[in-house]
Amino acid sequence: MAYIQIASVRYRHNLDYLSERLGSREKLCVVLKDNAYGHGLSECAKIASESGITKAMVRDLKEAQKIAELFEHILILFPDQISIDKRFGYVINETSVIETFPPETRVHLKIDTGMHRNGIDPEELEEALGSITERKLILYGVMTHFRSADELGSDLFWQQKQWREIKERVLAFCQKHALPRPLFHSGNSATVLRLKTYEDDFARCGIATYGYASMDPVFGTFDLRPVLSLWGKKISTRQLPKGARIGYGGILRLDHKRTVSTYDIGYGDGLPRFNGKGDLPIADGRKILGRVSMDAICVEGDDEKVCIFEDAGVFADFFGTIVYDILVKLSPNLARVVL
Repeated sequence: MAYIQIASVRYRHNLDYLSERLGSREKLCVVLKDNAYGHGLSECAKIASESGITKAMVRDLKEAQKIAELFEHILILFPDQISIDKRFGYVINETSVIETFPPETRVHLKIDTGMHRNGIDPEELEEALGSITERKLILYGVMTHFRSADELGSDLFWQQKQWREIKERVLAFCQKHALPRPLFHSGNSATVLRLKTYEDDFARCGIATYGYASMDPVFGTFDLRPVLSLWGKKISTRQLPKGARIGYGGILRLDHKRTVSTYDIGYGDGLPRFNGKGDLPIADGRKILGRVSMDAICVEGDDEKVCIFEDAGVFADFFGTIVYDILVKLSPNLARVVL
């Protein structure tokens, strides 16, 4: 069956590279949400933990419970359910949900510093901190998210200014009420790669840990190595004459006799549906012949297996999207083989 191969050496290299940029492993929180961006939650969590990473971020409680034994702290982005586990911390995106958390729950208060997606309004900061204190929740962290760290422009620095002011207000509140200092975190992969100095207690890195910078080249080049490769196994082989038409709609007509094989990977496995127009190469440069089917593609040759891609950027560029979109849609039913 088709499968995904995870290069553990490359994943460890990326973790080392980002930890060095941050100054320590303690400052790196690996983002493992959505099945580790399609790479495999359990597989990547184990490698990261064995590499000395102590913090992780996931989408929900279900993901957190799968990797609970591997990290000292797991940040849960969307708290659909609550478990009073000292290893878990839950993101608060609006003040109205504070009363839903049981006392002693560890929480991370998210502030909207300009992205306008999630997080409380800065004007609500002291009110939210007061509610957290009254509810006897543990303010483990305070966070924000930068909207344009990967793009040209000054947005990042404008948001950083808002963020610094927020941190000063949080620290003043904690000092006034004799509360422990929370951990501050704002940076994503692009922030860590772009800035020479990262000011907060830790950064939440996702795409860079999997080997992609996803930034304008003006920011430089980075020593990141793609971790995932996608493979298909041969179903059948046939000799087709000149003029034979391949696949649905017969959109591809062969201009000469060819050996053509079918492989067990398609859009049912999360591969984008190629409509047969243009040239879409697999990893070794051979083209996909005709349309991608739900469970199959055709490629010239008779190899027992083929690598569809080692760099998701090739497919992202072809389909006019981003590597996240290609990776995260890969089916969780595909076997993940760690090498």
